[in-house]
Amino acid sequence: MEPVNRTRLFLVSCFAILLSLVAIQPPTTVAKAADPLSVPKNVRFVETISGLDDPLFVTHAGDVSGRVFIVQRNGKILIFKNGALNDTPFLDIGGIITTSGGEQGLLGLAFDPDYETNGRFFVVYTDNTFAPNESVILARYQVSNSDPDLADPNSGDVLLSIEKNYANHNGGMIAFGPDGYLYMAVGDGGGGGDPGNNGQDKDTLLGKILRLDVSGDSYVAPNTNPFFGAVDGMDEIWAYGLRNPWRFSFDRTTGDIFIGDVGQNAQEEIDFQPSTSGGGENYGWRILEGNLCYNSGTCTPPPDYVPPAATYDHGADDSFGCSVTGGYVYRGSQFPALEGVYLYGDFCKGKIWGMIKNGSGQWVSTLITDTDFFISSFGEDEAGELYLTDYVTGSVYHIAEAPLVEEIFSSDPAYDGHLRESSETSGQAGPINMVASALKLGDDSANRQYRSILSFGTAPLPDNAVIVSAELRFKFAGSRGTVPFGTHGPLFADIRRGAFGNNVNLESADFAAPADKNRVLRYTGAAVDGWYSKKLGSANLAYINKQGVTQFRLRFKLDDNNDNGIDLLRIFSGNAILSNRPQLIITYFLP
Repeated sequence: MEPVNRTRLFLVSCFAILLSLVAIQPPTTVAKAADPLSVPKNVRFVETISGLDDPLFVTHAGDVSGRVFIVQRNGKILIFKNGALNDTPFLDIGGIITTSGGEQGLLGLAFDPDYETNGRFFVVYTDNTFAPNESVILARYQVSNSDPDLADPNSGDVLLSIEKNYANHNGGMIAFGPDGYLYMAVGDGGGGGDPGNNGQDKDTLLGKILRLDVSGDSYVAPNTNPFFGAVDGMDEIWAYGLRNPWRFSFDRTTGDIFIGDVGQNAQEEIDFQPSTSGGGENYGWRILEGNLCYNSGTCTPPPDYVPPAATYDHGADDSFGCSVTGGYVYRGSQFPALEGVYLYGDFCKGKIWGMIKNGSGQWVSTLITDTDFFISSFGEDEAGELYLTDYVTGSVYHIAEAPLVEEIFSSDPAYDGHLRESSETSGQAGPINMVASALKLGDDSANRQYRSILSFGTAPLPDNAVIVSAELRFKFAGSRGTVPFGTHGPLFADIRRGAFGNNVNLESADFAAPADKNRVLRYTGAAVDGWYSKKLGSANLAYINKQGVTQFRLRFKLDDNNDNGIDLLRIFSGNAILSNRPQLIITYFLP
């Protein structure tokens, strides 16, 4: 990462610290892992806009103009169109907002569903209307009558002012739902541990998602809101039990809501609400932080509690993350493999996850990538393509597909071969054979085990290649006696990032030399068209050597079966014709 301005880094630190103040519960869990095949990892980030000042959000007007609107914390909304930023801001309300706190400023922007005809849009910002207390403001503005790239700065009408005691935990995200109502996220009001218990108090708008009808001159609460007219609960509330919801979004296909709620000091969470919901969900704060007990004295989940769809721990000294940034479900067309995946990230560590439902209907998340970005927001354009904003560098990146490259390496005939045990159970090699066109696996009539080494010259892989899969396959060349799969158990492959022995040449020491990891592959005898094939697990891809040789050692689970009979499987070696040689098929992308 390039050096950054120290003042800005200080503000970033303040921003992160304010988002996640004191904690009392240590981290105990990790993010759930998904099937790596279900969430693509070949993501690249294309810098689209640079030179911004604390960008906090990216969105579109839904007016078929193709423009992208960027929200800056300093009160400016900028327009990006035809590949460039407009010189003049769409709107600048820097003179009426407060930005003294790290979480203050212009925080949210949403365009009316009928913006193309009525020219209305809405913003959320902080000011000192209730000085000395803070306030979160929802206001409506109008586009200029003379220029679609300019708003009328004098058209602002304040629709809602929410008083709060602290500068942090403002929320600020607004978005129109498929029902045409405006949804607004409001933080718990700030201060460590929600001192006013606002998250659970339905008689305050703090720590909530609000649902508002803004079609008239002022807002009204729809009478279908869950607490409309209730003695216990304010009309505007749609969901509650939130600490600092930092970005929520609607799936443009299903209408489901995804909420990124920033935790205290232990755990971050993604909350989910299906489109069929009638509202009223309680997401648990301050009784729970993520799925952890926040206060052991009051840790009984309430009856209306909805657990998070995903969580991740901060780790020691926030080594894993510290502040979630909610994202979007990808519904664009340029990255088909990402279709239906919900992306979210961490502000402090730049991690990005993808979340989907598995076959059992459970939400699972997989880490897609680690970046150097300070992810202040994700955003969506009219076409459903996704972006993220880097708060420190002042850049907007388009999240794009990196083309996958498949490279097939054949086992090197100069370095592969088989080794026979010197005597039964000696665990040491005697004779070696590096010229045979077929390698032996199993044991001979003296119960001496055969092992084989496959050697692949993987140095041509680019140093910056991100490997997403590696498949080791070899072809059946015959058998002698009993096929060992039935008598010796599965066939295992050990891996070495480099050579097993002192050098790449086949040598007796390869028989029992330490592997980087044993049993990374397990073959059970199921060959397809004569080929045995297995893929490495994602955790073992790091053992592929991009600077030299990658070797595998094949061996059956049992060294022999004490029958004094021959039990041999033969597979083609690197000395066979090219079409029969063992293959290591590596798929990668360049970020």
